[in-house]
Amino acid sequence: MNYHFTTTLAHIELNGGKIAELLHDEALQIKSSNPFKGNMDIAKLRQAIASHGVPNVPLIRMEASTNLIGGQPFSMANLREVAQVAKENGIPLVLDASLIGENAWFIKQREPEFQQVSVATILREMCALADIVYFSSRKVSSSRGGAICTNRPEIFEKMKVLVPLFEGFLTYGGMSVREIEAMAVGLRETTDENVIGQSPSFIRYLVERLETLGIPVVTPAGGLGCHVDAMGFLSHIPQKEYPAGALAAAFYLISGVRGMERGTVSSTRDQHGHDILADAELLRLAFPRRVFTLSQVKYVEDRLNWLYTQRELVGGLRFVEEPSVLRFFMGRLEALSDWPEKLMQAFRRDFGDSL
Repeated sequence: MNYHFTTTLAHIELNGGKIAELLHDEALQIKSSNPFKGNMDIAKLRQAIASHGVPNVPLIRMEASTNLIGGQPFSMANLREVAQVAKENGIPLVLDASLIGENAWFIKQREPEFQQVSVATILREMCALADIVYFSSRKVSSSRGGAICTNRPEIFEKMKVLVPLFEGFLTYGGMSVREIEAMAVGLRETTDENVIGQSPSFIRYLVERLETLGIPVVTPAGGLGCHVDAMGFLSHIPQKEYPAGALAAAFYLISGVRGMERGTVSSTRDQHGHDILADAELLRLAFPRRVFTLSQVKYVEDRLNWLYTQRELVGGLRFVEEPSVLRFFMGRLEALSDWPEKLMQAFRRDFGDSL
């Protein structure tokens, strides 16, 4: 795959599988001008297939707008190359389309071949290149549930008997008619460039403003959210003390804004109980479609700028309750010192009781 997602990785490992992440070398650079940091490295892909052998590679997965490295898209040219390698080796190509709308929008904005092509046409080609397309509706259509699509009858026949076992009847899984209708509306809106371009435009605005203030953020601006580089923001906190988690907690305390940790808290432990350190420590400030106003974005900018001036007050965290799987959903952490109290003292000094 180009890069893993937390729940995807958990499902694969629970089923006895392993993943090979095949991003190109520049993809993990925080600051970059590369418009498609989510591209898969084709040379690495061919090498991985040759190394493990085709029978040991059940699928090739591409994630649209790679969530954990800053919502970075892949190009259509890259997806075509990946599809060709998959076809040559008889390996199914699986497309995680949860953030496909933003990825399609970036293709239109950044790939010269598609500047005059509609987002709907781009989406159709992206999906047509894959053998299986699946998505979380919460992201792609702002509704509940999800779907799995395939254009291969033999794959459909294998999957359809599993749907009643795990979800519900074949045609609706565990979803209500109302939810499916909401999904349909959201999918149609994904083809509307005024809708799909709104969040990336706000994200780009905030990224550019924070860069101007000297606050470290992932560039170029991606989809889903503005991603703050926690290791750059809190360079005094060791990675084993969860700087992205600490930044998310500190920012919530002084703003009431709920960001999402995308770093080592979202990772897991190895067989010896040691943290597998994440490739990046990011605070994700997500921008759902048509939810926020510009004044709210400027509020985020203002409070994050204040926190940056007080960043030395922020300290690390440790787990006090840690589920064995997907620990970031329901785990609990605590501060390693009294830094939250000191941070709030500084906040009240400057802002009084305004929050």
